[in-house]
Amino acid sequence: MNVIIFHGSTPHASADCYWYRGLAETRKGWEMDAAVAELPLLDREPLEYSLRKFRDLGLPVDGGTVLIGHSAGTNLIFSLLEQVSKPVRATYLVAGYCSPHPNPSLTLKDSYDWPRIKANAGEVYLFNSFNDPFNCNELQGKLLFDHLGGTLLLRNHGHFLQTRQPLLLKLLLPLIPVNLKCPDDLPSRSTTPYETTDY
Repeated sequence: MNVIIFHGSTPHASADCYWYRGLAETRKGWEMDAAVAELPLLDREPLEYSLRKFRDLGLPVDGGTVLIGHSAGTNLIFSLLEQVSKPVRATYLVAGYCSPHPNPSLTLKDSYDWPRIKANAGEVYLFNSFNDPFNCNELQGKLLFDHLGGTLLLRNHGHFLQTRQPLLLKLLLPLIPVNLKCPDDLPSRSTTPYETTDY
């Protein structure tokens, strides 16, 4: 199983910002392949260029893949899921959106094949905030839920820029192979992944 993390709009949300690297390192601690897809011009170049650069990274996307996207990175995931030949294992969309922002977004397409994306997304988790300063708010979360289903989690966490994302980590726990030790700083597998206690 492998995990691919897609950062948000560059340059302020590059691969080395916020929680991306830390999350990838945690996954490696669980003996899972994990990588942040480094796309230095994401949302500053045409979408097809970013998709080509992602493919050039050679990261596998298959039935054992978990996709995690933040902000503009979620748009890239939509385009990938339109193109893959088989469903991925799970998709986590953090501060995702599917309708235009006040600011132009080069990663966002005018329309998507939502039934195909839903069929290829595996288990879907959506994280949005009531107080997101970039309007990736509960309304965007509800739109995505209407398209994709899954589990929608609404918080007051702004744009999810905190360096630690304990709820995201918690909801990844069910994907850990049962023979691996759970990290000491996280809840046990017996904890339900649908608990909505705020952090």
